Amino acid sequence: MITLTTDFGCSDGNQAVLEGVIARMTRSARVVVVSHDVPPGDIVGGWYLLKTHHRFFPSDTVHLAVVDPGVGSKRNILAVQTRSGFFVAPDNGLLSFLPKREIVSIHSITNRDYSLGDISPVFHGRDIMAPAAAYLCLGVDPSCLGRRLNSMVTLAGLKPTRASRGLVGRVIWIDCFGNLISNIEAGAKGLKGIVSIDGIEAGPIKRTFSDVRPGMPVAYIGSGGHLEVAIRDGSAADYFHVSKGCDAEILVARSSRRR
Repeated sequence: MITLTTDFGCSDGNQAVLEGVIARMTRSARVVVVSHDVPPGDIVGGWYLLKTHHRFFPSDTVHLAVVDPGVGSKRNILAVQTRSGFFVAPDNGLLSFLPKREIVSIHSITNRDYSLGDISPVFHGRDIMAPAAAYLCLGVDPSCLGRRLNSMVTLAGLKPTRASRGLVGRVIWIDCFGNLISNIEAGAKGLKGIVSIDGIEAGPIKRTFSDVRPGMPVAYIGSGGHLEVAIRDGSAADYFHVSKGCDAEILVARSSRRR
């Protein structure tokens, strides 16, 4: 099985090209699309989807992620083997959710014998990453793809901070329902009190949507293990005026600061 997570959208056919390359090399592989709707260049959004979705797939799955604003630069392209599957992605922080204890090996994909013949400097997803994912699915050892690395790039600023006013995080994803998903994970120290988005109160943390009346905001721990804010039967993105790409603050404070 190969999963696809990209920022390609679905209008230009680039996502279909990835599937075509994979199908040419291994017709037996099952391709599952996680999302092609990561906002363009949104590495944090891709990080969130990979982090919360990969663990529900079989342990021999190859997860291909193409969110690559540095395409064509000297950044590495990675093949990472873990105890829960393989990952192919640019070395830009997309895979920094992986615990070190879970990583078996990290390789930079440099062996052109495992890429397409003509490599475009602006479409490494097609010419390098998709073939590498297909070869891994066929059982090729990651060591064949290139040199071994000891580490990879990690994303900075993903952890919430503690301040005198409470636990401060930010919105990192907006799902198809308009729910606002934060970088504050369940179990974070200080995760108790009144939740607000950019100073607009959402209330205390509840268990689920039906704990508030229709049209009212509700804060809760989502299925991905992150603090989320929703509007029951509505869109929190619209209610709090948050759009993809904006840097909205989420605060968990011990006292109400309604405005």
